[in-house]
Amino acid sequence: MKRIMLIINPGSGDQRSKELEDIFVEKFKEYFDEVDSRFTEKPGDATEFAHMAAQERYEAICSVGGDGTVNEVIQGLYREEYLPKLAIIPGGTGNILSKHLGISQDREEAAKELDFHRTKKIDIGVCNEKCFSLFVSIGSVSEAVHEVSSEEKKKFGMFTYVAKSIEKLKENKYFDLKVETDAGSYEGHVDHLIVSLSNRIGGLEFTSENKSMSNGKANVLILTGEGLLDRVSEAKSAMEGEAEKNEKIENFVATKIKISSLAGAVKTDIDGEEGPELPVNIEILKEKLEVYLPRE
Repeated sequence: MKRIMLIINPGSGDQRSKELEDIFVEKFKEYFDEVDSRFTEKPGDATEFAHMAAQERYEAICSVGGDGTVNEVIQGLYREEYLPKLAIIPGGTGNILSKHLGISQDREEAAKELDFHRTKKIDIGVCNEKCFSLFVSIGSVSEAVHEVSSEEKKKFGMFTYVAKSIEKLKENKYFDLKVETDAGSYEGHVDHLIVSLSNRIGGLEFTSENKSMSNGKANVLILTGEGLLDRVSEAKSAMEGEAEKNEKIENFVATKIKISSLAGAVKTDIDGEEGPELPVNIEILKEKLEVYLPRE
């Protein structure tokens, strides 16, 4: 019997996902014999549901929510011997992973376009035992994201992130870090740092290196400049997809990364959510997760 667990975060985005449950179930019954709907009520619920689905050997899980919901699902799976395949219906504010996979940002369309015969294996990252599907970052922009309230996200969407980021960048805050990887190391002044499973975030392709999300490696970009002119130069290089060519940006393509603070407490960001404080150990798990793609 083919079973899929539908995990819905009713609080994500515009909070309409619960109303669309019947549409999702109708679509999934075209392929699965049983659809088990679960609704999250608090942080950690999606992790618990996903763990249950793995233990009971469901064929698939569908995450309906934002990138945070996807990460909670992955958190419940990555240690398991058996991993159900994952379908994603975006319902949050950023939905960056679903955009990477070419999934429609309209939930009804995303459900209708899912092809259960078409999949791709992708990498996931683990940072101090916390899973991520996109990136780990440190810097003023990351701190700005954490200051955005749920009410602001619902009301203004991505615009509120941009506004907060601009406000934070005016502070000229920097960090002294030690970054050790299996491809090279850096120690010293850091403006921003990102460990990304892809060569882009959303629509921004910041480097031509390591385009795959399936080779067990991450792009490690360390912005080392100071002041407005350096930031403009670094931003220009990133927008042109040539961050690795900028002399103010250290660049590694690595599987294992250790990041430590040389001065004071520093927190990380994991896919837009607050992550663990330094030091952290990051490992990229090659092709750990099999995801469904939309029809061609």
